[in-house]
Amino acid sequence: MWTDSACECSAHWSFKNHFKINHLAPPSSHLFGFEGADGIFYPMKRAWFISRCNEVWSSNGEVPLTGHSFRIGGTTHLLLMGVDPFIMMVQGRWKSAAFLDYWCSCEEIIPTCIGFSQLSKQSILSTMCSFKQRIVGSL
Repeated sequence: MWTDSACECSAHWSFKNHFKINHLAPPSSHLFGFEGADGIFYPMKRAWFISRCNEVWSSNGEVPLTGHSFRIGGTTHLLLMGVDPFIMMVQGRWKSAAFLDYWCSCEEIIPTCIGFSQLSKQSILSTMCSFKQRIVGSL
């Protein structure tokens, strides 16, 4: 499952780009296969992918990350774009409010989520309580 955020970092755009770049892959190759320097197509494996990402990031002065960071970063990105937190919970298959612990940039996300409430004179507290009740009620 993915959400098409209509930007170049969306899963939809990335998937289409993957097929464009790897259009020469034989039909028998792995869905996320890629062509190696030797011309052979290899399946993308998590360890190789994370290692390669960290190699690129380190060469640009960034700190290495784990694979879990992608899930956290993707969630944060969609929340900052205004996707309803309840939708994020369902799409991420979180069965509790534990995913709230993973939010980054809370100082930017919370105003996005409650913007409409401020316009209608509801308090931040009542908005967050309402969200919590939706989560608890869905368990």
